[in-house]
Amino acid sequence: MTNPPRGLLEFLHRHEPGVQAVALGLRKVVLEEMAPCHEYIFAMRSAIVLLYGPTDRVIEDCICMIVVYRKHANLQFTQGTELEDSYGVLQGTGRRMRHISVKRLSELDRPEIRAYLRQARKHAGLTRPRLRKAADVITVVKARPAGKLPPARGAAW
Repeated sequence: MTNPPRGLLEFLHRHEPGVQAVALGLRKVVLEEMAPCHEYIFAMRSAIVLLYGPTDRVIEDCICMIVVYRKHANLQFTQGTELEDSYGVLQGTGRRMRHISVKRLSELDRPEIRAYLRQARKHAGLTRPRLRKAADVITVVKARPAGKLPPARGAAW
């Protein structure tokens, strides 16, 4: 759908190749199910966060997000407690959010991942146009502060 932005690839540089592949693969699945959408990408101290929502107010209107950790990625649903967990795989004990952990690229073929993305989209009241294109995703990458270089792989951030 859309190639990963350079800023995301720079953020992912500090991760092992397997985690990078999981993150980029999960992003591809999310974009296939969520587009048209807005994507907001930023790095935190211990994670890389990709938010997805219907408007440019992605933080406020977020439907789902990918959070990339050192050894895995989570697909999180901001209104996860309101989703029907028919597969019994949503994790978390918070008041609203639920997530699915993805540790291997092969897990991206799990049908429940797309099912929950579709359910979250529908729950947010969004409909899908018949034809979609790469321009249907508007991406913003929050730049890292100047002078902050990522550490070598395996080192703490």
